[in-house]
Amino acid sequence: MNVMKFGLKLWSSDTNLINEAKRLIDKKVFDYVELTVVPNTHISPFKIDVPYVIHCPHEHFGVNPGDSNKKKYTIQKINESLKWIDMLNAKYLIIHPGYGSIKNAKEVMDTLTNKHILIENMPKVGLNNEQMIGYSSAEINELSKKNQLGFCLDLGHAIKAAISLKKNYKDHIKDLIRLKPEVFHVCDGLRSNEKDEHLNINEGNYDFNFLSTIIKKNSSKFITLETPRHNKESLNEDIKNIEKLKYFLR
Repeated sequence: MNVMKFGLKLWSSDTNLINEAKRLIDKKVFDYVELTVVPNTHISPFKIDVPYVIHCPHEHFGVNPGDSNKKKYTIQKINESLKWIDMLNAKYLIIHPGYGSIKNAKEVMDTLTNKHILIENMPKVGLNNEQMIGYSSAEINELSKKNQLGFCLDLGHAIKAAISLKKNYKDHIKDLIRLKPEVFHVCDGLRSNEKDEHLNINEGNYDFNFLSTIIKKNSSKFITLETPRHNKESLNEDIKNIEKLKYFLR
């Protein structure tokens, strides 16, 4: 059985936190950093000896595979993120399919052949009522099949999509788990709200006993924590959340 590896989520603008992140990795509190590449930031502060997973900038930064008007910019940012993969010797690059047209998103994904790329599942409804892409196993399959891209299962996104679909969220997750995710994203949230949330562990009402069972049964054990960080100068909140998550996964 693969040993579980726990990821700390940082943005490349969080240069003030990377030394503390390395200390926590050295102490085995975390095992890797999942680093979101913020446009117009520099890689230099992150060229240190820690394991990385890279997250491509997403719709928050204007990157959207589903929008044909953003195609050139989106591919440019994906290619920049792939350079970070190489320069940091990262294991994966995670990409949001975005919102709008699955046809447009597929055209972008069909250009990607790098073996490190994982497509992340999305909620069905975005924060601004956008129609998101990649909320079901059928859509993930369609986006990934040409070049056999990998999969990142965001458990919170899966629950949100199930709420929109009026589907049992446990059944929806069991459907998605068949795609053999390489990485999990984990946070808490409310089962009464279809829009994405990132709550601290035990602040929402997700069934973490069920989610833990799903993770433990899967062959890959990369688990990135995606809980909030209200104090931007400290990782103490992340430490508390990972302790709670490890309790469920013990």
